[in-house]
Amino acid sequence: MTGDETVDDVLDELFEVIEDRKQNLPDGSYTTTLFTHEKGENAALEKLGEETTEFVLAAKDDDTDELAHEAADIVYHLLVVLSMYDLSVDDLRAELADRR
Repeated sequence: MTGDETVDDVLDELFEVIEDRKQNLPDGSYTTTLFTHEKGENAALEKLGEETTEFVLAAKDDDTDELAHEAADIVYHLLVVLSMYDLSVDDLRAELADRR
């Protein structure tokens, strides 16, 4: 992040990219492959599960560099799955706010 950029800004921008890829399906985009995979939504769900397992393993190994990397992978794939179900970052924020 730079300067005045917040985590919300980063999430919003990333989600905008995901939504754009969902609509336009550009060739060569990893995100496009998640939306068009022959397994359908299961590809993104399986990837989310895989990244979660890798996150847990990094935590058990006390590998903080890898932990941050895997956490970002989880967030990215979570946003893809939310998009697949026509949910948004705002839906996620609202749910989190309800838990305060």
